[in-house]
Amino acid sequence: MIDIGANLTHKSFDHDMDDVIKRSLDAEVEKIIVTASSIEDTKKAIELTEQYSNTLWATAGVHPHNAKDVEEQIEVKLKQLLTHQKIVAIGEIGLDYCRNFSEPNEQKKIFKIQLDIAAENSLPVFLHQRDSHQDFVAILKDYQSHLIGGVAHCFTEGSKELKDFLDLGLYIGVTGWLCDPRRNRNLIDAIQYIPIDRLLIETDAPYLMPKALEKELKTRRNEPCFLPHVAQAIAEYKKIDIGEVVLKTSQNTKRLFFKLQQ
Repeated sequence: MIDIGANLTHKSFDHDMDDVIKRSLDAEVEKIIVTASSIEDTKKAIELTEQYSNTLWATAGVHPHNAKDVEEQIEVKLKQLLTHQKIVAIGEIGLDYCRNFSEPNEQKKIFKIQLDIAAENSLPVFLHQRDSHQDFVAILKDYQSHLIGGVAHCFTEGSKELKDFLDLGLYIGVTGWLCDPRRNRNLIDAIQYIPIDRLLIETDAPYLMPKALEKELKTRRNEPCFLPHVAQAIAEYKKIDIGEVVLKTSQNTKRLFFKLQQ
């Protein structure tokens, strides 16, 4: 299995990263893409990929929450980071109007700059969207013909939003949100419409711990080693074998991020 999105630069992993990686490998999670949310975060993610070079890769980018903190030199700084061989995508980028930690106009400006960089460097995009669907889709439509691909990370919405994303040619990233019966109804309704060849799996660790595990293990810190629970939930809701979920999502991930045609 491949975890396409884990926030391993989070401080909760600072004290036991060796164990986290070992547990992931023991759970047959062979590759993990470390999600970056700022320039400094990207640098830390790159350091992790150098330390665990056989297991970790990374994204490079600025999350919409951090758009207000970006200096005018974002293009220069980001392009310098892209020279590292372990960077496989521009992300986590997008729009988030839920709390507006950065003003929408600031978010849209930084989003477009990073989409330009992705297009210029033939890198896929790792996308974040919350409460901003209309603006998000409108911007991506303008860039669709210039991008080589991308993923709607941590998809939690319904069939209408799913159709918009599929029409844009995006892959769909599913997390442990699917395992939370209190809030997963939209995703359950949409999951049957996600083509297996457009599906990716992720933990978004340390967030979105599958609820049953949270109760069983009495911890809220999610880890990549729990990715099989996401695959199992998808298999159950789509009524297919978990082996098919693992095979297809791994092939899809390699095609998008590692440029391997399976």
